[in-house]
Amino acid sequence: MSALDEVRAMMIFARVVEEGGFSAAARKMGLSRAAISHQIRQLEAKLGVPLLRRSTRTFSITDAGARYYDSCRTIMLEAEAARKRVEELRDEPVGKISITSSVHLGTLRIVPILNRFRQQYPGVAIDVHLSDDVVDLIGMGIDIGIRSGPLKSSELKSFKLYQTRRIVAASPEYLARAGCPGSIEELANHEWVMYSRMPETLAMMCDGSEQKVRVNGNVRVDNATARLQFLRGGHGLAVVPFCDVQDEVTTGDLVWVLPDCTLPDLQVYAVYPTGVTRSAKVQSLLEFMRRELRDIDISRNA
Repeated sequence: MSALDEVRAMMIFARVVEEGGFSAAARKMGLSRAAISHQIRQLEAKLGVPLLRRSTRTFSITDAGARYYDSCRTIMLEAEAARKRVEELRDEPVGKISITSSVHLGTLRIVPILNRFRQQYPGVAIDVHLSDDVVDLIGMGIDIGIRSGPLKSSELKSFKLYQTRRIVAASPEYLARAGCPGSIEELANHEWVMYSRMPETLAMMCDGSEQKVRVNGNVRVDNATARLQFLRGGHGLAVVPFCDVQDEVTTGDLVWVLPDCTLPDLQVYAVYPTGVTRSAKVQSLLEFMRRELRDIDISRNA
């Protein structure tokens, strides 16, 4: 095994440990599982000690492997950092961008935009993570996270993508059954599709003054797509971004409740780690997303 082959095998070993398995590491590196396994066996033969204990479905790291891993991980991270530094010097977007978003927003808006972005810049590889959990960007090495504001103070910088109004909506079937609220106070008497990211106390502006009302319901979700499904199914009122339901409000499939009263707008940001220079590929994607989202941005269209 040459010195170059040994360094490559060290990076593969670090990736296997990072990803928790041969198959996951193979997918991450674009290699076959057999190639990954072969590299590890060659490395173990070169060192004269086992690094991993293998079984049919799992593996564990040996004491020697645990000590060796720190050095291998350092080499892997340095190689990735060097690659990124070189990529940042290129004008044409190229290289890998990892991005995370909620499942609903990612499926509805972000993934279609990424599809069009890659058609324009095929030299960019996209690694997409859709999750309703708040992902640790720094810990997972992710370049961009899509989050709604207001943002908490953190080690992340922000890039505003768009701003949209939020409304209270309901299905015609629900309103026919329960009646249509005529005031903010009446909202407390209705069933709600509760969303984990929405407070139980709503603050709405009506007739120039802020009014608050506490709401509750028998349906609770932690996913915005599920919220829409229950809303359409007539299970109660819900607070939703207007841009998500605008067509249904226009056709009458959903009803905008108390349209003369307003909720705080929803602001959506791209966030990225502080201290990380935005490379050509990241800068290009951020600007591309903002242009693509221009039509729903009420802060631009007001």
